[in-house]
Amino acid sequence: MSMRTSVSLSVFEAHKSAPVLFSANLEENIPYISSIGYDGVDLFIHDPADEASITAAGLLNQHDLGVGVVMPAALAGRGLYFGDADKAIRDEIVKQIIPIIEYTSELGGMVSLGLVRGSLIEGDTLSDFMGRFSDSIERILPRAQALGVDLLIEPINRYEINTLNESCESYDFIKESGLPLYLMLDTFHMNIEDVSVEGSLRYCRELIKHVHFLDSNRLAPGMGHSDMASYYGVLQEIGYKGYLCLEALSRPDEHTCAEKGIEFFRKIGIVK
Repeated sequence: MSMRTSVSLSVFEAHKSAPVLFSANLEENIPYISSIGYDGVDLFIHDPADEASITAAGLLNQHDLGVGVVMPAALAGRGLYFGDADKAIRDEIVKQIIPIIEYTSELGGMVSLGLVRGSLIEGDTLSDFMGRFSDSIERILPRAQALGVDLLIEPINRYEINTLNESCESYDFIKESGLPLYLMLDTFHMNIEDVSVEGSLRYCRELIKHVHFLDSNRLAPGMGHSDMASYYGVLQEIGYKGYLCLEALSRPDEHTCAEKGIEFFRKIGIVK
């Protein structure tokens, strides 16, 4: 199996500042994503039982689009975090993530642990925070493993969160914790935090399950100044076989950005 291509899609109307290339309008967006040559999506959802989530699952299947990762960032938007100092908040996110894991299993995808891990607050220590985060993950692992759903840590840049910002740091945390987690690396965040994107891809190779493949400005490859061909070359070198997802901003608009992405993927030979 070779690398595949995907884009970010929210089943609800996402904020314009969010890295969601396609938002709502599922009956139009899903056929379009398929028609221009993408293989799948990363899916942002609120409630897996709501009408939009159910509609999205049906349309994705109808148009033969896979799901790389389901993104539960909406839980963070409601103030729910796995590492929160308040046990009631940790209990609530554990409760709410289980139906998302079950929904994801039906789509054949994985679940992201990005913004939902939370940030350190004043007076907290990283050790205490990571202990709470690890404990929360241990509580959801039995259901995820029973359903065959991988849980992925996404390193995110310091301007959005203050825990696990750097790729190699996140790799080391997984190895040291012994938790059966994997990595979703994002070249936009890596460009901010990592000493070398290529070096980090090689260092983390064993645990990389998913890649958000974005240029320096969080747009499609070729729209910024990152050496995306070099990143792709390293992914080939390390034998990565998953999705390259455009979790991109919809600038200047979603169609232009998506089509620029297809141009790049066609140039490097992933898309015919």
